[in-house]
Amino acid sequence: MTMQGRELPLCDNHAHTNPVIGMGPRELARRFKREGGRFIVIVALLTWSLGLTPGDLDSVRRMYDMTVESARIINEEGVKSVAVVGLHPAEGYELLRRGWSRKEVLDFMRRGIDLAAEYVKNGKAVGIGEIGRPHWDVPKDVVDLFNELLEYAFGVAKDVNAVVHLHLERNGINTASSIIDMVKRVGNRPYSVVMHHAEPIVIDIANDNGLMPSIPMGRKGEFEEAVKYGPRFVVESDFIDDPKRPGAVIPPWTLVKKLRTYLINGFIGEDFLHTLCVENISRVYGVDVMG
Repeated sequence: MTMQGRELPLCDNHAHTNPVIGMGPRELARRFKREGGRFIVIVALLTWSLGLTPGDLDSVRRMYDMTVESARIINEEGVKSVAVVGLHPAEGYELLRRGWSRKEVLDFMRRGIDLAAEYVKNGKAVGIGEIGRPHWDVPKDVVDLFNELLEYAFGVAKDVNAVVHLHLERNGINTASSIIDMVKRVGNRPYSVVMHHAEPIVIDIANDNGLMPSIPMGRKGEFEEAVKYGPRFVVESDFIDDPKRPGAVIPPWTLVKKLRTYLINGFIGEDFLHTLCVENISRVYGVDVMG
């Protein structure tokens, strides 16, 4: 937990907690804290993961409320936490699958983004997410629909000074470039747009253009690859808190254990960890991890 008696700034930039079927935020916070975790970003799940109804704005509101409450409980347990609320692209895709028109999906998803912005304006959440494009194969007109939503969301986020967590396909530089172009057109605050589940190869181009790549610790070899680019990213577990899928991603407490091990065995230095988990987190969220 400490290096020469000092607390380490161990953090997780993107995780979910499920108070309906999972261990929920309090147990997550206790396990995370026990391993030295200091800061965690809690991101909204899917409506149906919480037993709620896709396409129903009241269900979306309840999902956002659960996300905000989860972050509050984690803070209560002595771990710093912020909430990010929004509609995952799978929500929109599911409505298309159920026969909703493109316009109906566009309108509903925009309302979900507007609602997320209200949570940011009211100080309940710091960001909108995870939003973006399907990472699975979809027709071009569906990609166009989600790109339209993305551009709309960037504009809304800029208006309320919100962080954005993006869910994207992993298509390397092409993926990063498409987002950079959009963000430049809209003019979002530098480093307020987080590329969740980013590939190491995008670190340089993303960071050079004011985006923050978030590298998944659980994908074999990717953190090790990311380190070669310097501490120009943040790290995430993408924990889903689903007992039916225990091995889907690593838990937050495993992420911080791994970070500490990398420090102890000399793979990363203390300055590297400090930039990763203090400076970069402050750059995105304005939070002092160690304060």
